[in-house]
This record gives sequence, C-alpha cells and structure tokens, in this order.
Amino acid sequence: MGHDISCIIWLDANVNTNERRNAEQKLASIVKHFEKFQDKEQCQKYIEERLGKDRLIIIVSGRLGKEIVPSVHNLQQVISIYVYCMDKKSNEQWACSFTKVKAVVVQLDELISRITTDHNIQKTMEEPLSSDFVTTHADAGKLNNVIDDEVLKLAKNEIIRTLDLEEHEIKDEIISDLLENGRQSLSKYKEEFAPKVYRTAMNENDGPLMESLTKYFEQQWKIKYGSSNQWFILFLEEYKDVVNYDPVLKRTAEYGNKYMKDCPILSIVLQLLFEGIDNKFFDETNVFNDLWCAITDNGLKSIENFSDNKKRSVLLQALREYYRPKLFELLEKSKIPDEDNLYELTLENIAKYGWLQGLREVEERIRVKHFKILLENIPVSGDTSGKQVQLKVEAPTSVNEQTCMFGKDTQISWKFSGIGKLRVTWFLNDQLLPTDNRLQVTETDDGTSILTIRQVELGDQGVYITRVTNAFGEAEAQTTLKIDCIKPVINADLNSALEVTKGEIMALKIVASGTPKPDIVWMKDDNELTPNDRIQVATPNGNDDKYTMAILNAQPGDQEPPVFIVKLTTQKVKQGTTAVFLTKIDGYPTPTITWLLNGKPLVTKEGIQVQFDATTDEAKLSIPNIDLQQHAGSITCRLENPYGCQEETVQLAVLAAPIITTQLPKEQEIMSGEDVTLKVVVRGSPQPSAQCGWMSCGCEFDRSSLHPCPYSLSHYKKACI
Repeated sequence: MGHDISCIIWLDANVNTNERRNAEQKLASIVKHFEKFQDKEQCQKYIEERLGKDRLIIIVSGRLGKEIVPSVHNLQQVISIYVYCMDKKSNEQWACSFTKVKAVVVQLDELISRITTDHNIQKTMEEPLSSDFVTTHADAGKLNNVIDDEVLKLAKNEIIRTLDLEEHEIKDEIISDLLENGRQSLSKYKEEFAPKVYRTAMNENDGPLMESLTKYFEQQWKIKYGSSNQWFILFLEEYKDVVNYDPVLKRTAEYGNKYMKDCPILSIVLQLLFEGIDNKFFDETNVFNDLWCAITDNGLKSIENFSDNKKRSVLLQALREYYRPKLFELLEKSKIPDEDNLYELTLENIAKYGWLQGLREVEERIRVKHFKILLENIPVSGDTSGKQVQLKVEAPTSVNEQTCMFGKDTQISWKFSGIGKLRVTWFLNDQLLPTDNRLQVTETDDGTSILTIRQVELGDQGVYITRVTNAFGEAEAQTTLKIDCIKPVINADLNSALEVTKGEIMALKIVASGTPKPDIVWMKDDNELTPNDRIQVATPNGNDDKYTMAILNAQPGDQEPPVFIVKLTTQKVKQGTTAVFLTKIDGYPTPTITWLLNGKPLVTKEGIQVQFDATTDEAKLSIPNIDLQQHAGSITCRLENPYGCQEETVQLAVLAAPIITTQLPKEQEIMSGEDVTLKVVVRGSPQPSAQCGWMSCGCEFDRSSLHPCPYSLSHYKKACI
C-alpha cells in the first residue's frame, strides 16, 4: 500500500549495536528493511539512488543530521526524519527549519514510540473514506482507540520524563488529569513534586511540559476529532499559520477540555475563526456559555454579515457535527422515519437556522403528533433564543439627526446587542472623542451607550459615530448633531447723547441677547476701539446680558492723529559735546515715536538716549560726543498712531576747528618759467578759509614782487588757515 515504509536508514558515526538491534525488533511491525551507515557521503548516495516512489525514514545523530538534512530534505522519497541525540535543545534550533524533521529525541523508547505513532497517523490520513464511513461508528472507534493509545503513550512518556515521575506512585493519575484538564490541574499535586520541578512546569509557558501537552492536544484534534471529518483535518492544516492557532492550542494545553463543551470540533472552529475569542474573552463571566447557547440554539443565522464564504462553510460543517447526534437521536425517539433523506435535510436546515426555524422548514413532511413531540423536546436555552452573536444596532436605522439649542445639555444614545462584553468608542468628525467633565459616556446593562454633552458649544456640531466591537466583529451608528442659534438683539441701546467731564471716567452700557452670546465691537466714527490702559471693555458672564466700556481720563477728542505741540529746533553744537532735541506731542492713542538721522532710524547705542514723559507728553533725544562726520545733517522726529502720521525735520550743525588733512609737499622742483600748482586739504565747520603767502629763507615777501633769495635758488610757500 502507499503508506508502507520502504526502509529505515540509521546514520550515526558512533551507533550502538545493541540500541540499533533493539529498535529493529520493536519497529519490525511497520518496516522490515533497515540500513545502517556511519559515513555521511555513503548514506547520502544511497538515499539519492532510491526511487521517488520509495518511502524512507531517516534516523540521524545531531552532528551528522545538521550536515545531511539540508541535502536530502526535499527528496520525494524521504518522508520523515528523526534526530536521535544527547543535546535536544541545541539540535532543535537547527531542526525546526525543516518540516520533515518530526522530532528531536534523547531516549530510545521515545524514538520508537514517536516513529510508530506518526506512521499510524499517516496511515489513517491516507486511507480513503467510504461513503458510509461517518455512520460506521464502531469501526472508526476501534481505529481511533489504537491511534489514541499511541498518542497517549508518547505524551505520557514525555510528561513523565519532564516531571521526573518515573518512580512516582500516582503518576498515572497525574498524567490522566493533565491530559484531560491541562497544566492548571497540576496545582492539585503541588506537594508531589520538588519545588524546582513544580515551578518550572507551572511558570515556563514554552517549557518542556507545555510543549508535550500542545503536541498531545494537536494530535488529538486531528485523530480523535478529525478521523471521520476530512474537512476538519484540512481546516486545521489551513489555519496552522493563522495568528491565533498557537494561542488556541496553548489555551487547550493550559485548561484541557474545559472549553470543549459537548462538541470539541465546534469549539475549536469557533476559537480559530474568531480572533476576538482570546484569553480576555474567556475571563468574562459566562460569556463563552452565552456564545455557545446562542450559536447552538440559532445556528448559522446567529452570526449575521459573515461575508467570508469559506468561513461560513467551515462553521456550517462544525454546526452539523454538533446537531447530528442530538437531532438523529431526537428523530428516532419521536419515531420519525428517515424517508427521502429527511434526516440530512433536517440537519442542514437546523445547522443554518437553529432548532426552531430549522424544524419549521420540514414541518410539512412530519406527522403533526410527531412534530409536537419534536418541539417539546428540542434542547433550546430560552434566555438566548433569537439572540445574535455578532453585534447589531437595536434601531430601525443606524443613521439619524438631532438638534440642540446652544448652551443647553443634550444626549446621544444608541443601543446594541451581541454576545460578550461590548467595547464602545465615540468619534466626532472621524476623530476620537475625548471625554471630560463636559463630555461624558455612560453604559447601561442592556447594551445602551449614552454620550452626554453639557452646555453645548458651536464646536460640538458635527457627525458622531458610535463604534462597538466584540469578539465577532463591530457595528456602528451615526448621529448628525446640529446646533440651533438665536440672532443677536440689542435690548437696551446707547444713549443718543452723553456728557462727561474731562478727566473723569466715561461709561457706556448696552444690553444685548442672542444664542450663542453675541460678540460686541465698540467703534468711534466707524473706527474700532482697541482696549488699552485707558479703554476697558467688560463682557457679561453667565446669564448677564450687559456689555460695558469705560474710558479713563476722558478727553475732548478721544481718538486723535499725532501732532507736534512744541516743534523741534535746529541745533549747533561743538564737536565732542552733547546735542539735545526736545519736542512736545499729542494724539490718542499715544503715538509711536521714531527718531531718524539723515533718513535712517537712530539706534540706541554708544550713549544715544531716547526718552518720553507720558505725564508731560515731552519727547527727548540726546546724542553725546557729537562728531562732525557721524552726526552732522538732518534730525527727524516721526509720530505714528492708527489715525495718522506726522514728522518734523531740523538740522544738526557741528562746530569743529579747522584740520589740515593733506599737507603741502615738503619740496618740489620745477623748471624756471613753468607754472606750478600747490594743494592743501582742510576740514572744519563752518567751512574754513585759506590765505597763502610766500617765504624765502624764512622771510615773507610780497607776492607782486617775488624775488629769489640771494642766498638760495629755492622759494618756499606756506598756507595760513
């Protein structure tokens, strides 16, 4: 047959003859041909020369396995590889990358048991199912018992070694409890273990004990539950890489059959199909019971909007497995014969629609008295009949609108139904809604979520989405909130005429109403008044509708452009002294003062000072250490406020003594009869005047009667400034 093993190949450089002979004897029931190798190259050559239809099992040591497995792993004739070594942990690190490596073991008995068990499982998987396989419970049971015994034996051996129970007097009781109720059952036997062994077993979630338990339950799923349901085997293989496969398997290893109910297949399918069924889900009181009752009472219809057809098909198959024994027993007790495939048709309808509606679908084919007996005996939980597993909005429509008056309190509420804890999130205009003292969310026991908004503001207007999730999906409802407002009205206007004493406080009041509370703009001559140290504006609080404006130290024209009361005067100062410019100004608001020198703003550095006395309205500019080149020119004072701009410009004259910056040449030779030009450069303020005189040998003489010195052929000229 296709599942027969052609040969077991044993590769080990230091193979123990007694061990090998012992293994041959114990594995003789599944294979007759053994090949032993100590050389890796010879072994690989032998494997590669086998035909593709051959079925080879390889037993290899850790060191040689690491070398040969990558080369032979993908060969069709190699079906299984077992690493028999002394260091399990280090060899598991490389072996986990190869799917055909079925186990890494350190005990010979474990090796033999694992090979035998895997062979029986493979044999079962490859045998074709006959058309009446489902109904031949006795034959299936015998086969399952044989395989279950092998799986149980292997699991027992691993757990016994892990917990050091080889010589323990109640080891069978402990192992049986573990395989039925998972790791948590070990707490009952705490005193039977050394403290270190117990702590390791209970605390290491990826330790040897949990590894052995997960292997056992995974094999149990496939063999015990899948032997007569090929679709379930395929489903498990397909979901093996899904994110919640390992968590479901580990949960089973932790708690055993606690959550398997009376139909493990349906329980496993539910946990794998819905990622939301996590450990937190099981922590919620009675939630899994509610789910179980709802889905087994109402069938597939209890999960609405299940858009994935493949998931629907799998769940329908699992529901058929749940209903089949109960329905067929009920039909037989009610003496209803299986005519024209009635049993299967009824099963299909109940799996889709639940007990009540499913039976109604075939009511016309059953005698009235028999049908009454059926209805009286169906196992329906009354508290969950008709209840949906997935979330549902309990309203005719999940979209509505509502309005609220500005400043008032309002509430938005939606009611949802579904199995398990409902997790509610509120959004406003697609943004997560923050809650505080003004925005509060409350939940009621009947699944209603209420958003309370206190003293509604304009910013509260928009689209509110209530999104609710549970383990099976989500639902949402939408409310558009509109804010109603009242146009502003002036109920008490300003006086048409008002007299006030200069220098006193002038107060203006109006009474205005509206929703929301109006914003008031105070104006004079179409110009907006800006609050400052003299103009004070008060906005009403609470229910008060009075608006006030107070002007301190009232003036005849309380908004004036800048003006010079005392103008600047031209200044003449000596170089090195201080120049001072004074002016008196007016205007409201108080003008901004800018001083400029030759059109450029003066910077307050190098001793320059700018002062303004608000009590006298006098502005002062002081420029110390006046310099002819830096400071001479025009001084401008510019005044600016929102109502105008004025400026005054005067001259700053710097008085400086003459300075010759370029002297006459000390000597200069020219030819007799030629013209000569002599130049001297001077600086000073006012502009210096120059006088020239000729000197010869230190004696000055008249320009009109120049005569050369009798003692020299040279003439000298000097300039007097």
